[in-house]
Amino acid sequence: MKGVVNTKYLLFVLCCVTAVSSVGQDCAINRATDLFTRETRLSSGFIELSGAAVTIDADKKEVDILFAFKTNRCFDDGCTATIYFTGTKSKLLLRNAGTMNCEGLFHFIFRNAATVNYQLKKLATAKISHIVFTDRDQKIFPVNLEEPMQARFMQAVDCVSKEAVKLIQ
Repeated sequence: MKGVVNTKYLLFVLCCVTAVSSVGQDCAINRATDLFTRETRLSSGFIELSGAAVTIDADKKEVDILFAFKTNRCFDDGCTATIYFTGTKSKLLLRNAGTMNCEGLFHFIFRNAATVNYQLKKLATAKISHIVFTDRDQKIFPVNLEEPMQARFMQAVDCVSKEAVKLIQ
């Protein structure tokens, strides 16, 4: 009788471990240690969008969402991105937080804190229909997110932002 109970307990534990590990597999985060500072840096890797690619990186100081356009665009700190969410009239306006460049790089940078920033939570939980970027010459560049792109982007923001909080603890 005791062997049957131990076997059932072992199967239960095995099922729980399998369930927990399968949840962890959804978050594919690359971890790297800086050679000089010895600090951990997280990255989602690049996710392809229509006309651009995005990566979400984090360290103990900040969470950086970097959009890299396939064609060169000039951006400075006066450039904006308006994010439109699916099924709602709400939108989010963010400025380029990166340096002036003509390589087509646009950054959203959020301070890493003990709790996840509200705007970062919104990006992780609400589907984005499209983002309209405005460059230095006031030219508009829309980036549409199809259903699979929406899910991958939301998952990457969620995973990296949750893991980033752990870096400062």
